[in-house]
Amino acid sequence: MCIDYTSLNKACPKDAFALSRIDQVIDFTAGCELLSFLDAYSIYHQLKLDPADALKTSFITPFGAYCYITMSFGLKNASATFQRCMQKCLLSQLGRNIHVHVDNIMVNTKQHLTLLGDLKETFANLREYKVKLNPEKCVFGVPAGKLLGFLVSERGIEANPEKIKAIECMRKPARLHDVQKFTGCLASVSQFLSRMGERALPLY
Repeated sequence: MCIDYTSLNKACPKDAFALSRIDQVIDFTAGCELLSFLDAYSIYHQLKLDPADALKTSFITPFGAYCYITMSFGLKNASATFQRCMQKCLLSQLGRNIHVHVDNIMVNTKQHLTLLGDLKETFANLREYKVKLNPEKCVFGVPAGKLLGFLVSERGIEANPEKIKAIECMRKPARLHDVQKFTGCLASVSQFLSRMGERALPLY
C-alpha cells in the first residue's frame, strides 16, 4: 500500500522535534553487562490520528473512498511524532537504563541481577501507553548485539562484520559509481579508522 503524500507534506509545517542522536544511543551501551533490544510493532500505525485530520489521508479504491485512522507511513512528521511519543512513554527511564531511537528501544542493564527489574519497568511503561512490541524482532538479556547498523557490547561499539566483509569482497573501482559506493562503505566504519578524512582524500 503506497500513497503519495507529496502535496500534504508540502502543506504541513515541519515538526522541529529532534530524533535522538545515534552515536549517543550507541555509546550508552558501554559498560553494560546485558542488553535488550525491543522493536515497536507496525511503528506509526500505533498512533491514533485526530478524526479531523484523518480525512487528509484519504485515498480512492474501486470500492469507495477511505482514510487512515492511525498515522500512515510517508507523512513528513511521522518519525518526530513517534519519537516524541516514545520519549514521553519512557521518560522516567531515559538516560538511566533505556535509550530509544524512533521504534528501536534499547534496555541497558549495568549488572545482570537487575535485568528482570529493568524489563519489568519498561513493560509497565509501554503497557500504560499501549505500545505493542514485535516479538520476532525483540532480543532479551544478551551480552552483545546489532543496533542501528553497529555491533554493541559491554566493550563498547565495534565495526559490523557485514560492513567490513562488503569492503573486503569489493572489486577494484573502475567507474565513478564504484568509487562512490566504496566511499559510502568507508563512511559507515569511519569512526574505527584513524585520520580517515586524510587517507580518503584522493577518493574525493
